[in-house]
Amino acid sequence: MSRELLTVEVAVFAPLRKTFHYLPPAASHSAVLEPGTRVRVPFGRTVRIGVVLGPAPSDASAKLSLKKIIEVIDSSPTIGPELMRLALWAADYYQHPIGEVLATMLPGPLRNGRAPGVRQTIEWTATHSNELDLTALARKAPRQAAVLKRIGESPAVAADFEPLDFDWRRALRGLEKKGLVHRRSHPPSMMPAPVHTAAPVALNAAQTKAAQSLISAFGSFSAYLLHGVTGSGKTEVYMAAIDKVLERNMSALLLVPEIILTQQMVARLKQHFGDAVGVLHSGLTDRERTQVWLRCRDGRVKILMGTRSALWTPLSRLGIVVVDEEHDGSFKQQEGFRYNARDMAIVRAQQAAVPIVLGTATPSLETYLNVKKGKYAYLSLPERAGAARLPKIRCIDVRGLPMAGGLSDRLTCAINKRLARNEQTLLFINRRGFAPVVLCHQCGGIAMCSRCDAKMVWHKERRVLICHHCGEQQRIQQIAPCCEKSKLIPLGFGTEQVEETLNKLFPSKNVARIDRDSMRRKSAMEDVFAAIGDGSVDILIGTQMLAKGHDFSRVTLVGIIDADSQLFSTDFRAEEKLAQLIIQVAGRAGRAEAPGEVLIQTHHPGHELLQMLIGAGYDSFAERALEERRSAALPPYVPMALVRAEAPSSQASNDFLAALANKVKVRGVRGLEILGPVPAAMEKRAGRYRAQLMLTATARGVLAAAVKLLIDASEDVPARHKVRWSVDIDPQDTM
Repeated sequence: MSRELLTVEVAVFAPLRKTFHYLPPAASHSAVLEPGTRVRVPFGRTVRIGVVLGPAPSDASAKLSLKKIIEVIDSSPTIGPELMRLALWAADYYQHPIGEVLATMLPGPLRNGRAPGVRQTIEWTATHSNELDLTALARKAPRQAAVLKRIGESPAVAADFEPLDFDWRRALRGLEKKGLVHRRSHPPSMMPAPVHTAAPVALNAAQTKAAQSLISAFGSFSAYLLHGVTGSGKTEVYMAAIDKVLERNMSALLLVPEIILTQQMVARLKQHFGDAVGVLHSGLTDRERTQVWLRCRDGRVKILMGTRSALWTPLSRLGIVVVDEEHDGSFKQQEGFRYNARDMAIVRAQQAAVPIVLGTATPSLETYLNVKKGKYAYLSLPERAGAARLPKIRCIDVRGLPMAGGLSDRLTCAINKRLARNEQTLLFINRRGFAPVVLCHQCGGIAMCSRCDAKMVWHKERRVLICHHCGEQQRIQQIAPCCEKSKLIPLGFGTEQVEETLNKLFPSKNVARIDRDSMRRKSAMEDVFAAIGDGSVDILIGTQMLAKGHDFSRVTLVGIIDADSQLFSTDFRAEEKLAQLIIQVAGRAGRAEAPGEVLIQTHHPGHELLQMLIGAGYDSFAERALEERRSAALPPYVPMALVRAEAPSSQASNDFLAALANKVKVRGVRGLEILGPVPAAMEKRAGRYRAQLMLTATARGVLAAAVKLLIDASEDVPARHKVRWSVDIDPQDTM
C-alpha cells in the first residue's frame, strides 16, 4: 500500500505573514523535503524561492487546487534544525514574516537559489627556473618584483597579496608569462583548519576569576555580564574561554557591533588561534560571505567573529557565545526584519545550552536590570590591565571663549603639550562634513533638503551639500535665487573643519581623519591604523567609528569637542547613549603606561549627567537612570513596540495608524497603553511623511497579543495599500 503523499508547508521569501502549501514535484521527492530545504515554487505569476517548514496534511479536495514545487534545490537541508528553531522563535517574538526571517539567515547567492559552489583555492609558487636578480626586476617591473618577493620560497594565495596597494593580479599575470611563477588550483580541504598552538593567554587575578566562571559553565546555558572598565582586558578573558572550548572540539561565536572593530580583534584572534578563525561582516562580497558561511556549516571554522548578521551562521557544536560591546545600538537592525542581535544571541545560546558572555564597560540598562534581578551573573574587571590607569576626566567651560574650528585655546594648549612629548591626541566629534548648516548672509536662507525636514551639510572637500538622511546632493549655489557663493556662511563645524583647523595650527604634524567620507577605500582603515600604531599620526579626528573597542597605546589625550549636541533630546534613551559614548571615548586615553586625560568641551559644565559621570562614574548614572525609567514606566521595566507608517502625504500615514489604534482600543486589551499616532521627529524623509504609534504594556504577553491583534486588524483597513508600515518590537530608536 502506497503511503499518502503529504502536502508541504513552505515559507516563501516574501513579506507576507503566512505560509503556503504545495505538492512535492514527484513522489520520490517527498523523502528529501526535510525542514530547512530550499525549494523553487510558483507564486502567483512569478517564481519564488522558499524554505520547507515540514509536512502539512490536507484533505483530498484541497490538494486538487495546490500547485507543485518546481524544483528542490538542496539535496540536504541548507538551514539545519538548530537555526530553524531559532528562526521560528524570532519570527514569533518580533512578529515578522517567517519567509523574510529565513531569507535573512542566508548569504545573497543562497537566498537567490544558487547551489552552494565550492570555491577553488589558487596558489602561486616561484618556478626557480633560473637564478633571478630581484634588483634587476625591480628596476624594470617594480610591481612584479614586489609580488615575487611576497611569494618567496613557499606557495602564496590571494590573501598574501591584499596588503599591496596596486593591481597585483596584473603583476602576477606578467610573472606567469615570463615563466617565473606557476599557478595551480585545488578544492579547499574539508578538514577543520588547524588551531594555532599559541601560548596560553596571560591573565591577571580578575581576568582569571572571570574566565574560570565562564569555563565552569560549559555544557549548560547561563548568561554573564562581563563588566570591565575600558582597557581592562575583556578580550583576553574571551580568548581564555575560547581556548577551553576548542580543547573540547567545539566552536565559538563572537559578535561585535561594527566592521571597524573587527580589524584589531581579528588580528589578535588569528595570531593566537590561526586559520581556525572566520570573519563575517557587510564589507565582504556576496561570494566571500557565502564561502565563509559554507566553511562554518562544514565545521572548517571553529571561531566565527562577525557583526550582526553573523548571528545566523551555522556552526558545528557551538560551545560559547560572546557579544562584545553589548550596549551598542548597532546590534539592532533598523530596517526590514528589526531584530536585536544581542538579544537573539542570548536565545541562541539558551537553545544550544551553552554560556553567553556580554562584555562592555558601559552596560545597557536592560542588561543592568537583568543582573539586578539575578537573571545574569556578574563578572567584574574593575582595573585596567598592566600598568595602565583610568584617565582623568575634566570639563572645559567654553562659554565666552574664542573658538577656532570648534577648538578652544585650552584644548589647543593641551594638544601642544602632547605633541611636545611625542604623544598622540584623539579628538571626537560625532558630525562629519565641514559644517552642518549653510546660511545666506544676504537673505538669511538656509540650505534645506527638498525631500526631508533636514538641513543640508556642507562637504567642502567634495564641494557639495549633502543630506545625511536621504543622500540628496546639491551644488552650494542652489540655496535660494538671490544667493551668491561669496555670501554663504557655514555655521557650526564637523570633522572636515576640525581637520582643516588642526592643519593650520600644527602644519608640521600629521593629522588623520576617520569618518565614513574618508574611509571609503577598502584598505583605508587598515592603513590609518598602521600609521597610528607606528607613530606616524600625531592627531586623530573621528566620529563614533573611533568611540569604542580600539587600543591606541600612544594616545594620552582625548578631546570631546561638542558634548552639548546630545545633552538635550526628547528620546528617553538619549542620556543613556550619551553617557555610554563619553565613557567609551574617554577610554581611548592612557591605555599604556603614560597617564591619560579627557577634556570635554561644553557650554553646560554643571549639567547633572556630566557631573555624575565625572564625579561618581557610569554605575551611579545607571542606578539613577533605572529609577527614572521605573517611575516613568518605560523600558526596561515595561515592554514596548513601535508601529511606524510612511506615505506620500502626512494625512495617509496618520489616518492608517489612527484606524489601527481604534480597532485595538475597541477590543479593550487590559494592561495596554497606546500613544499616538504622532508625527515622527523628522516627519518628512526621502519625500515621504512618517508617523508612529507607541504601545506599552504591563506584561510582554499583553504586548504580544495586542501587536498580533493590530496586525490582523490591518487587513480590514482600506488605506493599508497607500502606506508602508512596520512593527518594531523593543525599539532602540523612538524618534
